[in-house]
Amino acid sequence: MKKIVVVLTILFAAVCGFAQVDRTKAPQPQPNPEIKIAIPDALTLPNGMKVIVVENHKLPKVSFQLFIDYPIAAEGDKAGLSAIFGELLACGTTSMSKDAFDQKIDYIGASLNTSSRGFFASSLKKHTPQLLTLLSDLIMHPAFPQEDFDRIKSQNLTNLASIATDADAISGIVGGVVNYGTTHPYGEVTNETTINNITLDDIKTYYSTYFTPNYAYLVIVGDVTQDEAKGYVDTYFASWQKGNDLKKPVYSLPQTKGNNVYFVDKPGAVQSVIDITHTVNLKPGHPDEIALSVLNGILGGGSFSARLMANLREDKAYTYGCYSSIYSDEMVGGFSAGGSFRNEVTDSAIVQILFEIDRISKNMVTDEELTLVKSSMTGAFARSLERPETVARFALNTIRYNLPKDYYSSYLKNLEKVTKEDLLRVAGLYLQPNHLNIVVVGNQEIAEKLKVFDASNAVHYKDYFGNDKAQLKAVPSGVTLQTILDNYMFGAFMVSDKAAFEAKLAKVGLIQTSYVADVPEMGGKLLMTTYEGKPNKSATLMKVSSPDMNAVVQKEWFNGTAGGTFAMGAGSTKYEGDELAAKMKPSFPFSQYYYLTDESLNVELLGIDVVDGKEYYKVKVAEKDNKDEFSYEFYSVETGMLEKKETFTKGEGEEVVSVLVTFGDYKDMGKGFYLPHTMLINTQGQALNFVVSEIIIKKKAKSKAFEGTF
Repeated sequence: MKKIVVVLTILFAAVCGFAQVDRTKAPQPQPNPEIKIAIPDALTLPNGMKVIVVENHKLPKVSFQLFIDYPIAAEGDKAGLSAIFGELLACGTTSMSKDAFDQKIDYIGASLNTSSRGFFASSLKKHTPQLLTLLSDLIMHPAFPQEDFDRIKSQNLTNLASIATDADAISGIVGGVVNYGTTHPYGEVTNETTINNITLDDIKTYYSTYFTPNYAYLVIVGDVTQDEAKGYVDTYFASWQKGNDLKKPVYSLPQTKGNNVYFVDKPGAVQSVIDITHTVNLKPGHPDEIALSVLNGILGGGSFSARLMANLREDKAYTYGCYSSIYSDEMVGGFSAGGSFRNEVTDSAIVQILFEIDRISKNMVTDEELTLVKSSMTGAFARSLERPETVARFALNTIRYNLPKDYYSSYLKNLEKVTKEDLLRVAGLYLQPNHLNIVVVGNQEIAEKLKVFDASNAVHYKDYFGNDKAQLKAVPSGVTLQTILDNYMFGAFMVSDKAAFEAKLAKVGLIQTSYVADVPEMGGKLLMTTYEGKPNKSATLMKVSSPDMNAVVQKEWFNGTAGGTFAMGAGSTKYEGDELAAKMKPSFPFSQYYYLTDESLNVELLGIDVVDGKEYYKVKVAEKDNKDEFSYEFYSVETGMLEKKETFTKGEGEEVVSVLVTFGDYKDMGKGFYLPHTMLINTQGQALNFVVSEIIIKKKAKSKAFEGTF
């Protein structure tokens, strides 16, 4: 009987409890759990280096992050110096070559990455002494070998060339220039001139000035105790000599008045990259930082429910993604909103982005939006605590920015306290809907539509590196397309008139050129040989040479009437149809020789353009019956030589692929020919710098290569 009473009591309580639940209402959110994050005190060595230890004994691994917090300084006419320094730091020590150093790192199964601010390295705990021996030698006795400096400098120059084909990179550069100015560290631009200004002595001076322990933090994470860590730093880093104190520079910022439109012409683009941006005076740990993170989550912080995504993707179908960010920084923070949009909706997209920025600045968000974003941020924060690196980052930030010790422990509580009123207040304080820099990288055809967004009803043109870009200038009287093409061809054959050119051309039937390009990603070289024969014969052989592979990756051949191609992994194909017809056209010794007689072409002299500070005659070449492919050729006003050629081809769907070829280092070969000895090819953000190793010129157009035999 007693058992029955107990059972009935339980059932009654359950039924009553069920009856009291209103299923039509969402349950009230529970308060966030208390988060306990132990921020360790930093151990400070006599040389000034601060050491932070985060214990995690789940795996027998230890990682070491060295971060040198020296004052950020502008690099001026040597912009790019710190980036080259960071790469060169990994190139061995005064007692050990780069190869020997790398072999020792690999032997113990460790990983190492260096930067201008230090390094990150990790290994199994049992290898910690060997790893620290290498790391301490690297930071106290770096080698900075001339050969590696030259290699890294050359690679940086090659990478710069790829910017012209990367709309996102262009947008980032121009956004930095207009937000911060070119004299600010965040706005200065690395270009060919600044890279060439950097010497190995500059690298060594940079090291002795900035790479000092009194500005260094060493964060140790993993299977290590506080006592073990103290023993490590005393053994391996105590002898690192303290450097001089550095003065923190002060920089002024441009004052944006009204909305300003900056446009960069990206020929052939079917999409526009839009970045609507301004600086924000927000330091890490500021009391408003959490509220601004919530505000950004609602505006465009990444989820599909954010306003920018819901409006421009889900509702308008203008884009695959539209995002925003509001970020703090020790010098100056920033705001950004935008994405990539189809040409025909570029102006409409800007209208909607501006609308959403203005709306969130003037009106309260909804309860649902606030709850959703706070819940998402709570979950993300809780998940991040599962990684020891997160606690290490929290510890570094707490000490570096002098934050309260409970800043991260109280994060969820402070997040929960954020109200709609808080968001309206911070939006009014930090967002500037009427003082924005609107940066657009896209096709020239959309530029005129952007004037309405500019306070002065004008579009401010920029080049790829953020310099003011003048519109094309008219060519001087007497300069024609014919004279430009003649000057180029006569210059290459080192003659002064058409009669001499024709006489010399009659004695030339074959030009064979061999190139080599370093490919650091595969630790080898790309070898290319081209064959050009009179009147339309051609062939190309491309091979890879590396420790892991020596193979033909691509070849093409045409004997004047037939030919084909081969590509590794794709096999061989024959030229047919339009491809065959294109190959049948005469092209020797230059395609320019036939421009004005080929009735299938439209060749137009557009005017004088300025690229990288140099004046060029800009010529457009297009086939009359093919709107999906065209090219621009740039002939130096000073020398008459062809220095750049950019070709645009529509690929799958609406994507336009651009290939920019830069010809340089024209030389007198000693045989009466003046030809380029470098050819920099870049496309889709990738660049290859080919250097001529040999040029052979023969009277007869005979070569087995034209038959596909190399």
